[in-house]
Parts: sequence; structure tokens; C-alpha cells
Amino acid sequence: MNLKLEDLPGVGEATAQKLRKAGILSVEDLAALSAREIAQRVEGLSEDRAFSLAKEARRRLGIGIYTAKQYLEKRRSQPKLSTGIRSLDELLRGGLEPGITELIGGYGTGKTQLCLQLCVTVQLPPEKGGLSGKAFFIDTEHTFSPDRIPAIAQRFELDGDSALENVLATYAVNTDHQMELVHEAAQYVKRENVKLIIIDSLTAHFRSEFPGRENLVARQQKLNALIHQLIRLSMIYGVVVVVTNQILDIPECFPGMKPSKPAGGNIVAHGCTFRLWLERSKDLTKITILDSPKHPRASTLVKLTEEGVVDADAS
Repeated sequence: MNLKLEDLPGVGEATAQKLRKAGILSVEDLAALSAREIAQRVEGLSEDRAFSLAKEARRRLGIGIYTAKQYLEKRRSQPKLSTGIRSLDELLRGGLEPGITELIGGYGTGKTQLCLQLCVTVQLPPEKGGLSGKAFFIDTEHTFSPDRIPAIAQRFELDGDSALENVLATYAVNTDHQMELVHEAAQYVKRENVKLIIIDSLTAHFRSEFPGRENLVARQQKLNALIHQLIRLSMIYGVVVVVTNQILDIPECFPGMKPSKPAGGNIVAHGCTFRLWLERSKDLTKITILDSPKHPRASTLVKLTEEGVVDADAS
């Protein structure tokens, strides 16, 4: 279904122009925003009118009420994105799916390497575990390494230059820019067949710009707004979202507790659908499903190679 704004009842050329001028370029954009957000953006549009437009947009897109059986069938029909790691795909029951997947870990655990690998696997056809799409990579720590992509692509029998062309990358200079880029990513999803959005890392700029307890509330409110942007994007367009996250040391903890925790607190914990913890041990990395609404907690071992992240027992 390729709906235009003008296809909605009561949206003529003038209203459509006002919506597009405000950055609401599609029916999907309209469906994702609240009436308050739409009214704030579009001059002369009341909240009541905005509510009616958004409601009709959701109806036309089929965002409605389902039985649990229908919902299950819909979820099962969604293609999954292979991580390129057999054992991890098995733990995830086929791979990554729409929603936010958080990769948590310290320096050198392979978070960015796995993200780069996903930039390649998303380009594979569905029969090989991909989504036949492009990746949109938002870098916040200067970790994006395009030189790694051709080697990983070769492992998956893809042309290196073509693989590079199908990864859109940008550097976010601060939290405002990071939020702006997520908004721009929505347009690339529509125009460029982007099926994967990556932020590496989610919390780095927030921790830098909002230090200290006195800034905690402001930081968490802004971080919450960003996460909800990503949730909407994933829900409306069915894209896979992957974010990396830093860890914080816990000076004093009880026996049996991890001596570290993910940054971002409960805002990130509740906002991310799937949380994977990466820990480095000698030459291997242990990946554990830390939190998921559908997967049991389980772990697998992988290793980092020139050709990407592979199973620990791969030759």
C-alpha cells in the first residue's frame, strides 16, 4: 500500500503542503505523531483536527485491534534479520526483529563489530537471512569503520563496493543532532529502502552533555524522547533498530551481582525490547540475552575475526 497524504479524507493540496512543510511527509509520519505534536508543527491546525487526521492515518495503515492469534500470526510473518552468527540466531529464534535491540558491553567486546556485520547481513535476500535493504548508521563515538565492511561482505558472498554503497553513515555531534538524525532516518526508510537503523552509542552524548545528578531529570527526559522516536519508527515502518550502550562500574555491590550496569537507567531498560550483554574473556566474547519479552536468558560464545563476528567453534 503506497498511500499519499492526499489520499486521506479531508486532506487537500493546501493541507498536504502544510504537513510536508512541517516535516510530515507521509501517512506513516502522520500516524506516528500525537495530535499535540502535529498541531505544534503545523500552523493553523487545531489539536482536534490533528487527532482526526492521525486517527484516520492509523486506520488506513491497519494499525488497529487484533486478537492474540492475529497478533501472533502478524509477528510470525515478519522477516527476521540474521546476525550472521548461527548460535546467536538460534538463541534469538531466527534473528533480530522489529523493535529496539540493545548491545551492552565494555570497550573491545565487539559491539561495533556486530553492528558492522548487521550492516552487511541486512543486504542479504530473505532466503539467506537478510531483509534486502540498506543500513542507516548513526555514529556518536567515531567508531564507524567502513574499511571493515568489504571483508565482512566477502564472507557473505557480497561485492565489497556494493555493500559500502548500501550503508548510509553519519556522525552525530551532540544530542540535538542525534535526535534530528533519527527524524531524518525516517525519510531514508521511505526513500532508500532502509531496513536497519543503528546508533553507536545511544548514551555517549547524553552522559557528556548532562553530567551530575542535578542534570539527571533533564537527561532522562530527553533520552526518553529519543527512544520513543525509535520505537515509533520501528512500529510504523517495521525496521530493525540496534543501539549500543556503555556500562558503568558499581563501586560496591552484593556478592553474585555484576560489578557493572548499563548506562541510561530504567529509561533505556524499559525502552529497549531486547537486551544483549557482551563480555570479553581472553579471545572470546560471551553474548547473553539479558532481557527479552519472548526469549529465555541464555548465552553463546563468539569470536572476533577479520571477517566479522563468528561462532566460537567456527574454523
